[in-house]
Amino acid sequence: MQENSKDEFLKIAEEYVLNNAGDHVEVSYTENYDELFVFGYQAKDKKVRLVGQGPIVLVKKDGRIFEYGSSTGDEEALVEVTNKLSKERLIRLFYKNYNIKNNNYDLIITDIYELDEGEHLNELITVLLRNRIQYFTHDENNGEQRHYYTKERLEETLEQTPANLGRYFCYNHLSDALVDLIKTNPYFKWTLSEVK
Repeated sequence: MQENSKDEFLKIAEEYVLNNAGDHVEVSYTENYDELFVFGYQAKDKKVRLVGQGPIVLVKKDGRIFEYGSSTGDEEALVEVTNKLSKERLIRLFYKNYNIKNNNYDLIITDIYELDEGEHLNELITVLLRNRIQYFTHDENNGEQRHYYTKERLEETLEQTPANLGRYFCYNHLSDALVDLIKTNPYFKWTLSEVK
C-alpha cells in the first residue's frame, strides 16, 4: 500500500470518516509523513464545531488505522503509533503474525531453561512481576476478582510448561511485557495464542 499517492490516502481517509463518523462530517486536515498519514474531521456545516475527536493515523504500508481522542495531539499520536510499530517489528522476530492493534493474545511460556541454578526462571519471573501480570478468580457469586501475581504464585504456575499466563498486564500492555521479555533474555521460549 506504501506506493499510494497522497490523493489515494485522502480517499482512504474520506471513506474511513464516512463509514465511522457519518456523512455530516468531512476530512478537515491531512499531514503526510514517510510511513504515516494523519487526518482529522470536522462537521460539514461550518456553524457546527465538533469536539472529542482527535487525530487519526493511517499506516501507509498496510492500511491499519489508529484513532485518538481530542486529548491527544498530532505529534503525540505520531510518536505513539511509531513506538507501537517499533515494538511490533521486534515482537515479529519471535512471533511473525503479531498485530499490535489486536490485544487478544494470551502469553504462553512453552519452556524454561533449567541452567544456572534457576537464573532463567528468576529472570522470567522478574520480567512478569515488573510488568504487573494479573490473573482472575471467581467468588461464590461468580463475580470476577482480579489479582496481581506474586513471585510464589508465578513459581507455582511455571512448574509445568506450557503455562498459559493470559494477556492481562498492567494497563493491558502485553506488547510492553513482550519487549521486556525479549530484551531481558531473547532465549525465553514463549508463544502467543490468539483469543477468538
